[in-house]
Amino acid sequence: MSTHNNQNNRLRHQAGLRSGTPGSHSGYSSAAYSGAGPEDDSAQTFDDPNGKDSRLKMKISMLKDVSITIGDEIRDQNKFLTTMGEDMEGLTGRLATTMKHFYDMWARQGCGPLFYLALFAVCVFVFMYLYLKFR
Repeated sequence: MSTHNNQNNRLRHQAGLRSGTPGSHSGYSSAAYSGAGPEDDSAQTFDDPNGKDSRLKMKISMLKDVSITIGDEIRDQNKFLTTMGEDMEGLTGRLATTMKHFYDMWARQGCGPLFYLALFAVCVFVFMYLYLKFR
């Protein structure tokens, strides 16, 4: 158990955490989030001969920038989807009105317009067939 506590304290020290009792404080040093540099006396400073600390700060900064960019993109996409939904509601109303007019016309004129529509479709298909065959 003692080995586990020593290893835990060493990991906390490397991560910049306080080694207080659980529940007494959040356990995180204020230097980790305040952006305090080496000039600040209250910040914990560690000797880092390999530059791992600066690389870690750079990676954290990059992750923060990526998360901010993702958040901005999500907000933009939500705005776009909202406007697209509103446009679809308007189109639904217009389509319903158009179909109502079509059914009214159908009721007044009988099957004449349908016959002309079918004749037009057949003529288009025959023309396309002849055009592609004798090209």
